[in-house]
Amino acid sequence: MRFLNKHSEWIVFSIGLLLLGTMNPENSGISLCFFDFIGIEFCPGEGLGRSISYTMKGDFSSALNAHLAGPAAVGILLSRIIHVCRNLYQQSKITK
Repeated sequence: MRFLNKHSEWIVFSIGLLLLGTMNPENSGISLCFFDFIGIEFCPGEGLGRSISYTMKGDFSSALNAHLAGPAAVGILLSRIIHVCRNLYQQSKITK
C-alpha cells in the first residue's frame, strides 16, 4: 500500500498517456464528457483525448485541429512524471 501512495501519480499519468497514445484518434466512440451526461451539449474538453493521441503520434497539425490544449497537456503531464520520478529518486538516495 505504501508503494501505491508514493507512486500512484506518475503511474496513472503514464498509463493515461500510453492508452491515449495507442488509441486510434479517428474512432468516434462514446463520449466521456460529464457535460454530455447531464445533457449539456457544449463540452470544453471535446477533442482533447484525440489531440493528445495525435500529439503522441507526432501529428501536431491534427492535434491542434482537434484541441489547442492537447500538445500542452502532453508536455505538462510528461514534465510532471519526470518531476515526480526525480523527486522519488532523490528521496531514495537520501534514505540509503
